[in-house]
Amino acid sequence: MADAREGLRVARHDRFVSRLMRVQALASLSVGATSALLVVLAQEHYRLPPGGFGSFILAIGMGALLGPLLLALLSGGEIGRPHWLFGPYVIRGIGDVLLAATTSVPMAWLLLFIYGLNTSSGMVTYQTWMQHRVPDVLRGRVFTWLDVVWNVMKLVSLGMGAWLAERSGIQSVYYAGGTLLVVSGVLGLGLLRQERL
Repeated sequence: MADAREGLRVARHDRFVSRLMRVQALASLSVGATSALLVVLAQEHYRLPPGGFGSFILAIGMGALLGPLLLALLSGGEIGRPHWLFGPYVIRGIGDVLLAATTSVPMAWLLLFIYGLNTSSGMVTYQTWMQHRVPDVLRGRVFTWLDVVWNVMKLVSLGMGAWLAERSGIQSVYYAGGTLLVVSGVLGLGLLRQERL
């Protein structure tokens, strides 16, 4: 319990971690639904057969494989500015909106390839920032609290996304989720604009 309390104290009072937690909560509220309901988007919006969803997963996977390599090429290994941490949120959010706006399957493949790039490169950047900004002795506890917040908000997102899809259609989930993710990225860039590794 003492470890948990110490992790919560850092998560609430450390300038970097507390602001990151707010951004992560908002981002998770977006991506929980859009990630889980991608199969519904494929079937109802793109009219793909059940087996066709595999092409969406393949596009994401290919992007995820190349993400860290592209990050290294573009950044030159210097990912110490906030735009490397939160820029992927904005890009993915725009991608989610475009997924709802188009019915072109090749365009969806491209957007999901970029989604994969963002996911893997964003994870590398996130882990790097956490390793540099949170002391070793506290890192596990802080990661735990960030994961708790992420997963709680993800569950909320799933419930809200299912309700919204039922009421307004699957496209509305991606319009709302994408917009929310862009907002979270912009919020992160604003709150942590002075932070550096």
